[in-house]
Amino acid sequence: MAGHNVRIRMPLAIGVVLLLVAQARGVGQTAPAPQQPTFKTVTTLIQADAIVTDRNGAFVADLTADDFELLEDGVPQVIEHVYLTLDPGTKTSVGPLTAGSTRPALPAPPARDVQRTFVLVFDPNQMQVGSFTRVREAALQFLAGNFREGDIGGVVSNGTMINNRLTTMRGELEVAVKGLTPSGDTRSVQLTMRAWPRLVDVYEIYLIAERNNREAIGRAVSRACNDDPDACSHNTPVEQIVIEKARSLIADFRLRAQQTMRTISAVVAGLRKLPGRKTIILLSDGFFAEDAWANLRQITSEAASVRIYALDTRGLNRGSASSDIIDMGPHGAVNPASELPGITGFDTTSDGPNSLAVDTGGLMIRNENDFAKALDQIAADTSSYYILGYRSTNTKLDGKFRQISVRVKTSGLTVRARKGYLATPPAVSAPTATLERPPAGAAATPPGAAGLPPAAPPAPPPAPPTAVGNPPAATPGGAASANAAPGALRLQPDVKERLAALGKIAPERPRAGANTAPESVLAQARAGWEAYQRGDVKGAKVALSAAAAHPAAPAWIHYTLGWSQFALGEYEAAGIEWEHVRTAAPEFEAVYFDLADSYLQQKEFGRALEVLRAAEKRWANDVEVYNAIGSIQAARGALTDAIRTFEKGVSVEPDDATACYNLAKASELRYVQSQRLRAVSGTISAVSEDKNLAIEYYRRTIMIGKQFVEEAKEGLKRLGSSQ
Repeated sequence: MAGHNVRIRMPLAIGVVLLLVAQARGVGQTAPAPQQPTFKTVTTLIQADAIVTDRNGAFVADLTADDFELLEDGVPQVIEHVYLTLDPGTKTSVGPLTAGSTRPALPAPPARDVQRTFVLVFDPNQMQVGSFTRVREAALQFLAGNFREGDIGGVVSNGTMINNRLTTMRGELEVAVKGLTPSGDTRSVQLTMRAWPRLVDVYEIYLIAERNNREAIGRAVSRACNDDPDACSHNTPVEQIVIEKARSLIADFRLRAQQTMRTISAVVAGLRKLPGRKTIILLSDGFFAEDAWANLRQITSEAASVRIYALDTRGLNRGSASSDIIDMGPHGAVNPASELPGITGFDTTSDGPNSLAVDTGGLMIRNENDFAKALDQIAADTSSYYILGYRSTNTKLDGKFRQISVRVKTSGLTVRARKGYLATPPAVSAPTATLERPPAGAAATPPGAAGLPPAAPPAPPPAPPTAVGNPPAATPGGAASANAAPGALRLQPDVKERLAALGKIAPERPRAGANTAPESVLAQARAGWEAYQRGDVKGAKVALSAAAAHPAAPAWIHYTLGWSQFALGEYEAAGIEWEHVRTAAPEFEAVYFDLADSYLQQKEFGRALEVLRAAEKRWANDVEVYNAIGSIQAARGALTDAIRTFEKGVSVEPDDATACYNLAKASELRYVQSQRLRAVSGTISAVSEDKNLAIEYYRRTIMIGKQFVEEAKEGLKRLGSSQ
């Protein structure tokens, strides 16, 4: 079968590996021992934007350098310059000053510092359908009324930048917004919360699942018994069902929050490289952030010159009682649940967006039903500001977070500025694929013999493969997981063989009207390939990115670039490159699994399934496809769908140990789930069928004797059955 000779056929099994496709490719390769850190000194001028308002919220436009004080880590700094940028339509308390004023007017900032960039980040996995529809219309009004000539914009939804680029064309942005669709998942979560046993809100779920709060558990149990008295009269373990439901929901909330934070982190990383004022507008109902404060701090630390504004798309009666733009701490809201008297807490879903906004010098807007008005306020807020420049008295670039505090000497004025920055040297890297790739029309052409990379010098011997388990999780900054082995890189050991297969499947043929890639581009790509083979994935990424930007770059360049990015934890960027490859060589089966891998690392289960469904249509007799699809369904809790998928896999290859084990494990999981509710639902026959199916396929796994024998034996013990 095409592609099978180049793909590692490591089995994929639920209960052993949750995100299964990724583990089939992970192998540790030890990097050279790191040298002792050397701290460079900095003479770079550091800039901080500051917005100053009076008691009425009007922008104060007549300040000079003498009116400001700036401290870094509590140490006063000398402000070398102050520029004023004032939008003509902004309401000000005074000024702008004229030549006849007693105080000198501030100079205008350089044009590059005035450049405005807006990225609208839609968060459909955290937004109700009604909210999504209303905010989409408000976004169109925002673009029509506030996106000016010379502005740069982008639209992000579901973790993907539409058209894979920023643009100065308003029409392109409007088309992108009109094409967005809401997610149905949020509706299903709401229905799950309302189903018996009913849970009130995220805060109650958090208290039950994470804090084991007896008062919250007691109220939920009492509510359940009031809703269904028969359930409590049949010795149903209501409390245990409540706790299990809360734990399941909180796990879902956590996954959604991780996806949102990864999206924000990726956009921040791309915008940092652009000049001028960069603004992210997060459009979301909020996300669960109780155990993600470290991730939020990392994002805000890396934001530097990027400001984040957050619009709570739930509208009125959420969080604070104010209906205006507010600047408050993350713990100021009272839980609105009338069914939890005496239990006051946080509006847990607004804490995360609020933290991102406040700590980057932006704002959060909540309790506002007029979303268009809210976005107008954000546009005005981003158009009038001071730019303060200073050189830090701490000249060591030690990678630590430096806290910035900006004050004004006049009483009654409020200042908003970013909270600080990371003291790191300027990054030398290739353009970010998500934000700066050429249009999709410049797709790569397939490779030929002349375009394939040459044999590379022998790579360092790999370390033993990592233990089978969950793959390392991506961190917001794209770095390796803290759980990964020190100095380890995630390299694919058989990329060379895959490239050869890719060349056979799609020999190089230029697109109509396009020339082949020049030798200079191929030489640059070969240098990147050699760097990858040596384990220098950062160097590989830089060289391959430059080569891949050429419109006629062969597909193998995009494919190898994707693996360099994947090794660095840049899963979204890797997926973009692999989508190019899939377009150029749809018969190349390995790239479907690679793409699913990248989406799984981003917790984008739906997109991973979409790719694997496309693979299923092409390779209907490949058991690995069914193992991968079923495992994702099981991870999402869709056990019935997973069981049907694994049954297809077993029918394709009855002696595949992985498919048999997967089918047994999924059946056991559904059996345990049904057992907890059998007193209420009366599904005793279904319980028996699932148990029997699990026992049958655990036994078959043991008989095959290739993989998961010990795990199958443990499964039989749990089910009280002998071998």
